[in-house]
Amino acid sequence: MTQNYGNQNAHDGDSIFENVFIYGKLHYDFDGDTGIFKDLQVDTLKVLKNSEFVGVATFRDDVFIEGKLDTEFALVRQRLDVGVAGTVLSADANSIGRVGIANTLPIHRFQVGGPNTSGTPVSGFPLEGEDKAFIVSSDGTVGIGTTDPLNFPSYSASHGALKMVAAGSIKIDRNIYDSADSVGFNGYYLKRDGEGIRWAEASPIAMEGIYVQDEGNYLPTVGTAQTFSTINFVQVNSLGVGTDTVVAIPDPDNPTDIARIQTSDLWGYTTVGDANSPIYRMSKVGIKNAIPDKELDVDGEIHATGNVDFDADLNVDGNQQLDGTLNVDGATTLNNTLDVDLATRLRDTLQVDGATDLNDTLDVDGKATFNDITQATSITDGGSVTIDGGTAIAKKLFVGGDTKIESVTQATSTTSAALVVGGGVGIGLNLHVGGIGKINSNATSTSTASGALVVTGGTGIGENLWVGGYARVASTQGSTDKDTGSLVVEGGVGIEENLNIGGNTPSTDKDTGALVIEEGGLGVEENVNIGGEIKVDSDTDSTNCVTGAAVVTGGVGIGGSVNICGDATVHGITESNNKDTGALVVEGGTGIEKNLNVGGNTRLLGTLELENSIIDKLNDAGYDIARAKNDYRLSAVGAGVSWRPSGVDTENAIWVTVDGDDNNTGLLEGDAKRTVGAAASIAKEGDTIIIRSGSYTENNPIGLRTDVSVSGEDLRLVTIIPENRTKDVFHVRRGCLIQNINFSGPPDDGKGGVSYAHTGAGAVAFPPPAGAESAVTGYLEPGPANEGATGRWKSPYIRNCTNFMSKSIGMKIDGDNANADFTGTNNLGQDLKSMVCDAFTQYNEAGIGVSITNNAYAQLVSIFTIASDIGISCSKGGQCDLTNSNSSFGNYGLFADGVGDTEFTGTVFKSAIADSDSFELTNVQDSLSRFRKPFDGQGLFFKINLADYNDTTATGTLTQPLQLIRGIRVINGGNPGDYFASAPPVITVPNPLGPEAIQAEFSANVSAAGTITSVDVVASGRNFLPNQSFTVNITGTGNAVLEADTDPILYTVNVATEPTSVGLTTVTFDQFIPYEVPSGVDIELVRLSRIITSSHSFEYIGAGTDINKANPFQGGEPKPENEVVAINGGQCPFTSTDQKGNFRIGDGLTVDQTTSTIRGRDFNRAIQAQLTPLILALR
Repeated sequence: MTQNYGNQNAHDGDSIFENVFIYGKLHYDFDGDTGIFKDLQVDTLKVLKNSEFVGVATFRDDVFIEGKLDTEFALVRQRLDVGVAGTVLSADANSIGRVGIANTLPIHRFQVGGPNTSGTPVSGFPLEGEDKAFIVSSDGTVGIGTTDPLNFPSYSASHGALKMVAAGSIKIDRNIYDSADSVGFNGYYLKRDGEGIRWAEASPIAMEGIYVQDEGNYLPTVGTAQTFSTINFVQVNSLGVGTDTVVAIPDPDNPTDIARIQTSDLWGYTTVGDANSPIYRMSKVGIKNAIPDKELDVDGEIHATGNVDFDADLNVDGNQQLDGTLNVDGATTLNNTLDVDLATRLRDTLQVDGATDLNDTLDVDGKATFNDITQATSITDGGSVTIDGGTAIAKKLFVGGDTKIESVTQATSTTSAALVVGGGVGIGLNLHVGGIGKINSNATSTSTASGALVVTGGTGIGENLWVGGYARVASTQGSTDKDTGSLVVEGGVGIEENLNIGGNTPSTDKDTGALVIEEGGLGVEENVNIGGEIKVDSDTDSTNCVTGAAVVTGGVGIGGSVNICGDATVHGITESNNKDTGALVVEGGTGIEKNLNVGGNTRLLGTLELENSIIDKLNDAGYDIARAKNDYRLSAVGAGVSWRPSGVDTENAIWVTVDGDDNNTGLLEGDAKRTVGAAASIAKEGDTIIIRSGSYTENNPIGLRTDVSVSGEDLRLVTIIPENRTKDVFHVRRGCLIQNINFSGPPDDGKGGVSYAHTGAGAVAFPPPAGAESAVTGYLEPGPANEGATGRWKSPYIRNCTNFMSKSIGMKIDGDNANADFTGTNNLGQDLKSMVCDAFTQYNEAGIGVSITNNAYAQLVSIFTIASDIGISCSKGGQCDLTNSNSSFGNYGLFADGVGDTEFTGTVFKSAIADSDSFELTNVQDSLSRFRKPFDGQGLFFKINLADYNDTTATGTLTQPLQLIRGIRVINGGNPGDYFASAPPVITVPNPLGPEAIQAEFSANVSAAGTITSVDVVASGRNFLPNQSFTVNITGTGNAVLEADTDPILYTVNVATEPTSVGLTTVTFDQFIPYEVPSGVDIELVRLSRIITSSHSFEYIGAGTDINKANPFQGGEPKPENEVVAINGGQCPFTSTDQKGNFRIGDGLTVDQTTSTIRGRDFNRAIQAQLTPLILALR
């Protein structure tokens, strides 16, 4: 039932209402302070509309709010859960105030995600991993991706409280404030100081940064990779020519610090920011076609719903299907197959401009014209028409140009040949036949108009003519001389049978008679009987037994007198043993008006009466009024006698004086030779040529035998002047000695001979093989020199000499001109190919003091070079030891260049890992296949297969060593203002392509005028390929041109074991090989060009070769870099002192006495090695 209550109805005690509807307000005192409506208990209270609680409302159990809870303030005293069991948000006041988001039981004061304290999921929500967590710990540390941010070994509170740890990447769109509240500037980098992290300005040299790659290649992509501190992203309009959407380059405004990352669309656009801006492409575009051949190349179908306009020709290369009518008003070009299944009618000309393939019969009823005018060049390139098979032509063939038949089929009959013609052949012009021409017709010739071959004109035959039948000349032309008649034969005529001459003209002279032979001789096999006189009109002189106006092979008997109006020579060689024998025997006496010279022995059976002087073999009468003493005597000298002064001949000494004569014996000082060359021609092994004071002009080269010495009276008193200024002066062999002489040009230039150039000529050299450079006086046997029968090489010795010859070479030591092959066997240990020297001064302006080449060797002591182009030069494997010597002025001091030819070869026996320095090599042998032991002074390179290495894209097997950059030469420094010293350009070369490569780095030096003056090599790089291009790139827009010089990378031998019977040896190198070397790799050993010197002094090297300008008093300036040069694999370990007293130990240490400092690469490394541990210890 329903009960209505009015106002102020009251019920005492319990009342039970089934349904209560309150249409006004219900007031209830929940606190019970007024004593009215106290303790209202409702099992279920459902409020359908808004409810207002003015006081505090207490809910002692769960409260579920399905709608929104709108409150200005919410106080949760213990725990707040949002989501099922707090899976969205949990806040627990009982556990040190932890708040969790997506975590029901957070570990830290604030935690988003990650594991919870129970380690178990709640209400089906899976636990997230450590890497998904975001926490704030109780000490205020923020952790991203970790719930334990302080758990790493290097953490120490002494470095400051850790406030944030991110176990992953961090993105910062704007600035970072450092410990000094600075945001830094563009290009700055973060650097730690004592207070924390600070922004610092980056130095281009000392900067530590990152490497940037573009498509896997380090920046700069050309040259040496460098590091950057900043990356700048720039959007660039490609203008329709882009091929790479992302390009990394050094920033043009700050190339040493900032890397610019340019994003560039493949398409260009005309209006920036306009979404409807047309786009375009300036190159060919392919759709499903990686290699487009046209501006738009589509490999597939094209569908267009609108009209398609073609302003030019439409070329169709493939099959086309036209379901409707094709109307073509203009030209149509088909560049590919046209497949027509039904009849096709062409009402006009079909013009095909491209290639047309007809795979079946072509039957043309009308004319076919080929308008192409291309010449035929071969059987495969026939010009307008090329036919692969044979060609049959039923009618005439007209050829407007040359016709060539390339078949080489020999003609063996009229039906077998390269060209067979069934009918006759008419040829309007010349016919040339390269092979044999044969006419098979057997028609007999009975006149000039009959026969197998009838020639209307004359016939020229270059070789023999054989006629099987008789030959008849029908002409009746008479003969008046040798050039007229019916038959004229230019050469001789051989006639096997009789010759009948019908004429009967008598002979009155050589030009008349029945038989006249005008120009040729007359040969008769049998006797000739002449009834009249014989007269020979020839005036030919007789020079031997077979020349003259009349020559008789046998003897001649003459019954009467003989008168000889000219000279008579008897060529008989019969020796005369007595007065009745000999080539000429005269029974009567002989009167001789003039001199009598007898070449052999003379025997007089009667008395010899002398009415004048005796002249010896030297044309000396034995008396000379100019001589102070004339008590000369006849002495036997060699093959004759000579007037000689009294005295005893010397042994093993040959004298040379300016008063001597080369016809003298040279065995006495009073009988001295005049030239050294004449003395050297008779000098034997062990002899000494003694030269007295004076100048001697010599026909050079002068060859010396083995163990022959040349000794001048004094260094400055004996001068050798070569006549042949571009050839060597002395050619020396084993055991030769040259001392106490000087070499000079002719003094007639008024400058002591300096004006004469002796370019390339050696004062002393080994003898070359036979040729234009061989000795012309002295011992003339050609080189190379050998060790002689002793089996031991004894170096030629040069001592106490001076070379004044401009542009000459003091000692030219060429290993190719010396060997150990005396007996035909090159015995090991004998091939030293060496010379030694003590005190040899080279004052040879613009020349070379000592040149050592082709694996030759020298020991040099007290060599002084003055104004030489190069003081000491070793190349092509030449080596020397140089002690206590000096190089003054000139262009270069010590110059070691290159290596020798391959000396030993072998194979890697066992593979070696990268950075090994010891290798087992097998089959190590020389060029004569003898097993050899590698030695100090050799360099090796491995012929590795580049395909075996993953860090290089190069392929193939090395045949030459890998390379490094030795230096950068300035070809053109650019125009003034091209560059700035404050921001020098970046110099780069292509990256090395070999295995385990290292990029090269350079530093450009810019003058105040803005040009590049030099380039320092900061790092030489490693493992450039031998044939790799070395284009040097320079940033900026300047005009400088630079070139790179490279050196081969050779691993030098430190020590090696004796080879086994199979040539197996273990070799330890001075360097570590950076890459792995498999077994089976071939190796080559070459000899290094090397100069080892100590206590060498340099004065003003690089000042030039003109002594009048190079000295410091005339402004000569030294170039320290020219003192020691080692390139292309050459080496030069040295200690030296320069004109300022600065002491150097190689290139790595210099003691500068002017500034009292020590500097150099090795010194810096030593200091760093000592100080670095101290610096680290002190932090």
